[in-house]
Amino acid sequence: MTALARRLAQRDDIKLTIVSVSPSIPYTERFTHEGIDYIYVKVPVDKYDLLTGYQQRIRRVQQVLEEAAIPADVVHIHGSELQYQVMAANLSAPKLLSVQGIMSECIKVLPTWPDYRHLSWRMAEYYERQYLPKIDHFICRTHWDTAIMRRKSANAVIHQNWEMMREPFYSPVEHAEHATSLLYMGGLNTLKGIRELLMMYDQLAQEEPFLRLVVTGTGNKQGLVSLIDQLKLVNIRAEQIEHRGFLDASQLWQAYHEAMCLVHPSHVDNSPNSICEAQLAGLPVVATNVGGVSSLIEHTKTGILSPLNPTALADAVMYLFRRPEARKAIRIAARQIALKRHDPDTIVDNTCAIYSTITRGQTAPASHVFVS
Repeated sequence: MTALARRLAQRDDIKLTIVSVSPSIPYTERFTHEGIDYIYVKVPVDKYDLLTGYQQRIRRVQQVLEEAAIPADVVHIHGSELQYQVMAANLSAPKLLSVQGIMSECIKVLPTWPDYRHLSWRMAEYYERQYLPKIDHFICRTHWDTAIMRRKSANAVIHQNWEMMREPFYSPVEHAEHATSLLYMGGLNTLKGIRELLMMYDQLAQEEPFLRLVVTGTGNKQGLVSLIDQLKLVNIRAEQIEHRGFLDASQLWQAYHEAMCLVHPSHVDNSPNSICEAQLAGLPVVATNVGGVSSLIEHTKTGILSPLNPTALADAVMYLFRRPEARKAIRIAARQIALKRHDPDTIVDNTCAIYSTITRGQTAPASHVFVS
């Protein structure tokens, strides 16, 4: 959203106000930067506000929006996970929601053991169910989110538009022909498939012991080793795995250079940026065929799709590892398609055309609110 907002703000016919929430700021802030008006609303910590059904943050944002009296032509809501569609419900301008995570689908794949997310995501799903049918326009990206939004809001208009990726990934990586690292970006997140990944790698380590596993994201090496022990995986040696923590865009792009492929064994996803950015930079991807992922990957043409089980994932990785010509063809084809899919000029033009459609034929609305 940040990249899109900056590009839109460069236009003379668009004025942006971005409203967002944060529990970590000392007070609600209003400021202007690079032609964009920002309102950051101080809200309670999530786990405490959950006790109120998130009513505190909803009411605080509604109050700020009422006091600000922003003359918006379009209210563009970025995602429904944090109840922005509820906060904006009282605004009179037309509502447009860019679909991100779909909580009614995410809760289906939560682990059976109870944790905080069972309450938080269930509450988010409640607000989705109550308020998404009131949204008249959606921006979707895949076959999956399009079908779900049609079910949730039968009379809504569905617009198709992709998203911009981070700048470094538009540059191609110098692919290492003999790379032996597998890159995984989900940290120790169960829903991102860390358990299936490790069980897959345990099989690969027995067959190809020189293959390395590089993990980025949440957790650390100690937690990774503990999970390996918990899963009773006997073929993985500590020196074969690496946990690099969170990497910024430039660091991640650099990590691509030493990787044979990205492995994305997620339990649920729509159009994950991790896949899109890898394709854009020319890194082959092995991903589970869940959610909207098959809108990004044509099997064996622009990536490899796999069921969510360790043996199938191992077979998919070995398909790439043993076929360097297939790897080359996939990375070239995927990058060509991704460059078109995530072209910034096309995305900006599509966004403005959507705004124009919503405002009934104006060349472009004069003022928008981005609630995100």
